[in-house]
Amino acid sequence: MSYTNRTNKIGVSYFLRVLPVFVFLLCGSKMSAQESPRISTEIDTTFIKIGEQVQWKVTVDIDSTDFVIFPEGQTFSPLETVEAFATDTTRNKDRLTLQKIYALTQFDSGAYKLPSQRIDINGTGFMTDSSLINVATVPVDTLNQKMYDIKPIINVEKSNYTFWKYLLIGLLILLILGALFYWFVLRKKPLTEEEKVALLPPYDRALLELKKLENSKYLIQDEYKQYYSELTTIVRSYLEEDAHVTALESTTGQLIEKLELLKDAGELKLDDDTIKQFQQILQTADLVKFAKNKPSTSVAEQDRKLVEQIVEKTHEALPEPTEEELLEQAEYQEELERKAKKKKIQIAVISAVAVILIGITIAGVKFGFGYLKDTVLGHPTKELLEGEWVQSSYGFPPIQLETPQVLVRQKIKLPAEAKAAIADIQAFEYRSPI
Repeated sequence: MSYTNRTNKIGVSYFLRVLPVFVFLLCGSKMSAQESPRISTEIDTTFIKIGEQVQWKVTVDIDSTDFVIFPEGQTFSPLETVEAFATDTTRNKDRLTLQKIYALTQFDSGAYKLPSQRIDINGTGFMTDSSLINVATVPVDTLNQKMYDIKPIINVEKSNYTFWKYLLIGLLILLILGALFYWFVLRKKPLTEEEKVALLPPYDRALLELKKLENSKYLIQDEYKQYYSELTTIVRSYLEEDAHVTALESTTGQLIEKLELLKDAGELKLDDDTIKQFQQILQTADLVKFAKNKPSTSVAEQDRKLVEQIVEKTHEALPEPTEEELLEQAEYQEELERKAKKKKIQIAVISAVAVILIGITIAGVKFGFGYLKDTVLGHPTKELLEGEWVQSSYGFPPIQLETPQVLVRQKIKLPAEAKAAIADIQAFEYRSPI
């Protein structure tokens, strides 16, 4: 009795220990079964006409943490995927319902199997059901519609649109080249103020520049260095151009020494007072430019007047130009004009060549360089293709032939033995070096 009770107690104790584990496993398996993904498919129709679409919908019910990959690309062959719509997502607590629709079609009649599709969920593949799609042809009513014979070929007059198009392009190019030639070669451009001043004689130009210096604001703005720099540049340039003295690159002492030598040689009739005044002005300018000396405004204005008098006296002291010098000056001016005209012609030619090359490049890229070469230079095959052929009847019974030129009747001498078998023969010939 004690042994039996002891055994029963052991069995009850073991059952009580195992029961929670069994209940946990049972609940776990039930929960696992509830959380497993569910896949369903739906198709709107299984019968379409050629070119119509079938909408195949797949619905996946998963946990919110699951990762799903739907089919992509042409995986529905032999059906063609027209469009894969965006995935529609619906949330219900911790569950997600994903819906994706595919538009499929087929352009040949027959029965086609929509194959099973693989859907990956967390790396595990699930296959959908397959379906059968029937594609029917579009019926054509041949009883109520009248049937007509095939129409013969109609001769259409050749269009001259291409000819006029190329003619207008050519005229446009010639117009552009003519405009460029006129603009750079024939046109006389109005001279600017600087060019007009540069063309004046040295004496007139020096007086004009001195007048501009008088009306400047250098002295009002206390810019004495700029004032004296322009003043000395004007008189030095005049001496160099009119008196032929290298004055621009000479120092004050060197320039005065050159003027005294010219005076002693009788080539420049200037008095000593004029040369001394000029020397004082140059020395004052040197002090202003290099020693930052600042004379009074009245002294600066007086120096400008003295320079103007020096220019006038120098101009009067210069001998009259000889005929040879005048000829040299005229030849020099003509040479300058020839060089300017030559430069304009070069610019016009370069511009014309550039326009032609650009036009050839554009036409070659658009139509092809081979076609462009054949169009411009000509090609015998292209001429035969685009030329007007002649259609006529030859012989009896007549034979209709279309040839590049009219066939020429040929005289054929039959041998004596052939005349008995052949009553009449006609021959027509077309010859071409092509």
